[in-house]
Amino acid sequence: MALLEPLYRVSEICAYRGIENVVICPGSRSAALTLAFVRNKKFRIRVITDERSAAFTALGMAQVSGKPTVLICTSGTAALNFSPAVAEAYFQGIPLLVLTADRPPEWINQHDGQTIFQQNIYGRHIVRSYDFPADYTHPDAVWMMERQTHEAIAYTRQGPVHLNVPVREPFYPAEGEAYDGVFRPLSYLNGTPVLEDSSWKELAEVWNCANNILIAVGQNHEDLDASLAALSEDPRVTILADVISNAGVKNKITAHDIFLGKAHGLTPPDLLITCGKSFISKPFKQFFRKHKPAAHWHVEDGTALTDPLQSITARITVPAGYFLEELERRNTVRPRGTGGELTGKKAWERLEAAAETYLARFLEACAFGELKATALLFQHLRAGDALHLGNSMPVRYANLLGSLLPEGVKVFSNRGTSGIEGVVSTAVGQSLAHEGRVHCIVGDVSFFYDSNALFAARPDNLSIYLIQNGGGNIFRIIEGPGKQEELESCFITAPGRTAEGLCREAGYRYTAVRSEEELHTALKNKEGRCALFEIYVDGVQDSGLFQQLKAGFNL
Repeated sequence: MALLEPLYRVSEICAYRGIENVVICPGSRSAALTLAFVRNKKFRIRVITDERSAAFTALGMAQVSGKPTVLICTSGTAALNFSPAVAEAYFQGIPLLVLTADRPPEWINQHDGQTIFQQNIYGRHIVRSYDFPADYTHPDAVWMMERQTHEAIAYTRQGPVHLNVPVREPFYPAEGEAYDGVFRPLSYLNGTPVLEDSSWKELAEVWNCANNILIAVGQNHEDLDASLAALSEDPRVTILADVISNAGVKNKITAHDIFLGKAHGLTPPDLLITCGKSFISKPFKQFFRKHKPAAHWHVEDGTALTDPLQSITARITVPAGYFLEELERRNTVRPRGTGGELTGKKAWERLEAAAETYLARFLEACAFGELKATALLFQHLRAGDALHLGNSMPVRYANLLGSLLPEGVKVFSNRGTSGIEGVVSTAVGQSLAHEGRVHCIVGDVSFFYDSNALFAARPDNLSIYLIQNGGGNIFRIIEGPGKQEELESCFITAPGRTAEGLCREAGYRYTAVRSEEELHTALKNKEGRCALFEIYVDGVQDSGLFQQLKAGFNL
C-alpha cells in the first residue's frame, strides 16, 4: 500500500457518500489531502487562500446544495481561521466536513513550526470531532480511518464535523505512486423520527380546544408551504413568517415588526407553534416573552431545548415538515364557534393589512435611503433567485419589507451567530452552488471586513449591493451608543473608502448609485457577470427614517 493511500480512500468515501464540493486552502502539511481530492476527479474543487473566507464560502455552498462541503487546510492557525464559519454552521445545522492537517502528536508544543493544539479545536461549536492516527501502516489504523470517515459524514446531517489528520513526512507522493482507492462500502439508512399515536392524542386535546392558533416560522430551508397553506384554511390558524423563513404560503403575517411593538390590544393565542431556528423580529420575541400563550409547541429535529420566547410547554423533536403535514392530515376537528371565539385570526389580519398600507405610504413619501433602496431591489428579484442578507441593518430592513418579497425567492442569512465577518464569502459560495442569480445586500463595514471574498471567485450569477451609509449604522438606532460622545470613533467606525478599486482588481462590474433614479437605471442592466452596486445613502437620515417608521404606525 502506498504511504498516503488511506487519505486517498477518505476522498473516495466522500465521493461514495454523495459529496460533490470541496474547498481547499493551500498548504504543505495538507498537501496529501489536497492531492487526494484534486486527483480524484469526482469533485468540484475551489482553491481559496484566505481560510476565513474559504470556510464561509464552503458554508454558502452547503446551504444551497443541502449536501456536505469538504473544507481542507494545513496545520496551525489556519484551522483557527475556520472557527467563525464553523460556529455559524453549528448553530444553523449546516453540513460541513472540516479536514485539518496536523503535526504528529509528539511534536505538539515543541517549538516546531506551524503547530498548535488542534484536538477539539472548535470546542462546543462542532457536532463531532475525530483524530486520525499518526501512522497509517497498520491495517487497524486504516480500518479506523475509514470507519471514522463514514461516521463523520453521517453526523454532518446535524452540522459541521471535524477530522483532524496528523501527517508525517513525506507530504507528497513519490513520482509514479499510484492509489487503488479501494475501501469497504458502508451505507447509512436514516429513518425519519415520528411521533407515537399516544403523543398525537395528547397534542390533539390541546389543538382541538384552541380557538386562536398561531404558527410562527423562523429561519428555515425546509419546504413547508403545502402544509402551511392547508393548515391556514382552518379559521383558527394564523401563519406568521420572518423573511428568512422561506415560507411561501399566501396570506401570512409578515409586517409584525411594524405593529407588534405596540400590540394594539392583541391577545396571545391559545396555542403558539414555532418551527425553524432563530427569529429576526425583536418585537415578536418581546411580545411573547411578555404575553405568554396558554400552550407553546416548538418543533425542531434535535434535542437542545431552545426557548427564546421563554414560553415552551412542549418540545417536539421531529422534522417540521413531517409534523405539519401529519398535523394537517389529522386535523379533522373544526371549530364550532363563529363569533367572538374566533376573532384571533381576524385581529392579526386586520393589523397586517393596516401595517402594509402604512408601509406603502411611508415608502412613497420617504427620502431615498437604505429602506427605499431595499424595497426597489426586492422589486427586481425573480422566482428562482437567491437572496443573501447581511447582518445588522440589511436583514432588519428586509424583515420590515417581507411583504414585498416576490414568491419563489430563496432567502439566506448568517443568523446562526449573526456575525458580519463572512457575509460576502457566504454569498460567493451560494453563487457557486446555485443555478439562478444570487443577490447579496451587505453593509459597508461587513463588506470591507470580508472583501477578500471578491478574489476567491467571480461567479457570473452574483450581484452585490453594498450599502455605503458611513459605517455601522445600527449603532445610531439601538439604544445606548447614540448617547455616547464616542459614537463615531468607537462604534460607527466609517470605513472611509470605496469599493471601486477592489472591483477593478477583482474583475467585478462596478456601478455607483446615489439616487432612486440611478438605482432604477443600474438594475435594468442585465449583463450576465458578477456585479457590485455601491449604493450611497445618508446614515444619519436613515437612522431617523427607521425610527420614524417603527414609531409612526397607529390604527
